[in-house]
Amino acid sequence: MNRTCYLCSSAQNSVVFVENGIDIVQCSNCSHVFSTYEQEEHYEGYWDDDSSYDLGWWDNAHREIYQDFINKFLIAPSGKILDVGCGLGFFVKRIIDQKPNWEAIGYEISEKAVQFAKDKNGLKNVFSGIVQNSGIKKGSLDIITLWDVIEHIPKPHSLLEYLHSLLKPGGILFLQTPNFPIQLFKAKLKVMLKGMRTDGHYLEAKDHINDYTEKTMKMLAKQTGFQNCKFTILKPIASVSGSQGGSFGSFLKKFTIM
Repeated sequence: MNRTCYLCSSAQNSVVFVENGIDIVQCSNCSHVFSTYEQEEHYEGYWDDDSSYDLGWWDNAHREIYQDFINKFLIAPSGKILDVGCGLGFFVKRIIDQKPNWEAIGYEISEKAVQFAKDKNGLKNVFSGIVQNSGIKKGSLDIITLWDVIEHIPKPHSLLEYLHSLLKPGGILFLQTPNFPIQLFKAKLKVMLKGMRTDGHYLEAKDHINDYTEKTMKMLAKQTGFQNCKFTILKPIASVSGSQGGSFGSFLKKFTIM
């Protein structure tokens, strides 16, 4: 299925990887990479599966990366932070526990995940719905985070433009997303060693609709009103898959947009 590029609207592209019948293509004009899989406009995703809620592993896997972020970015004695796509609320909870003078808010599209965050993590400032309908005051936030969210969104421009409007002058939008060149290398290596399997995790073509590089992330930032785009590497997730086995987390690059 053909799709025009969401960054430059070009219809010219070439296939760079095929994952179980789904083409992942690269725009011939701007080099942006995206999946041709047609996804729902608002991603419900992972948290609609109740089997994923055995979550000691999730909190453990993200403990160091969340702590690294808090140490590097929540330096001010107080502030206001919004976590978009907050899932089960572990990041929001960590901020509340460690930074009582910071106001931490979470927004999540999955009602089940929000219910877990409230019931199991005891969070009050986590809400279900589309963040654009949140009613958050413009220019009121110091930091906005999206942990492994942006790659799931088919049309990211309207979201990032809205989030830009919520930030104070000098505020930070932090995006964590896989670094595509590394992910492509890893996917090709898996296929070479084990062949293409229907249960294999390669480039997650049904979930990761847009795949970013430093170049295309800078393009998206500029198109949505952000003046600076910086890149940083935090401590790795203990395991991308959630198991306690070997991790590719150290290969993930975190994009920070300011």
